[in-house]
Amino acid sequence: MSSVTGPPRTVRRPLGLIIGSAALATVVVVLLVAWPRRPGTRTPPEIVGPTSEASVVFAGVGTRTTDAFHLAGGTYRSIWAAWGQTPVDPPCTHSAELLALDPANASPASGHVFDLARLVHVPSTGVSSETYLTNVKPGDYYLSVESACGWQIALNPNN
Repeated sequence: MSSVTGPPRTVRRPLGLIIGSAALATVVVVLLVAWPRRPGTRTPPEIVGPTSEASVVFAGVGTRTTDAFHLAGGTYRSIWAAWGQTPVDPPCTHSAELLALDPANASPASGHVFDLARLVHVPSTGVSSETYLTNVKPGDYYLSVESACGWQIALNPNN
């Protein structure tokens, strides 16, 4: 009895499925980290006053300008994460900045407010960073992301 063997078969997964799964996993991790916890209680956290502000979260792959969003002003905690699209990819470069729609809310007239990440070389396994944005003026803003990576950015009010 003879047996014929050919080259080993490789299983290819659609790139979109891999990217979507990675983005979903990152969103879940960020939400688990950012969600306030109260030991011993099963009720949702209490919202204090009518001025409570929700977090702003954007995720994507590659270069993108986000839709505009409103910030009430004050101090915000910025958390961003970026990762390669596959585990064997070489490092990718990631930059992100917060821009104001109204130039009066920005330092130069170009609308620039804060650099969240500037030419960061991201390994395929990913990297994240947290920083605080202080003295943000109330107004409408957007994010400009220049990246060859998958990424997620969250801005959380620091009340």
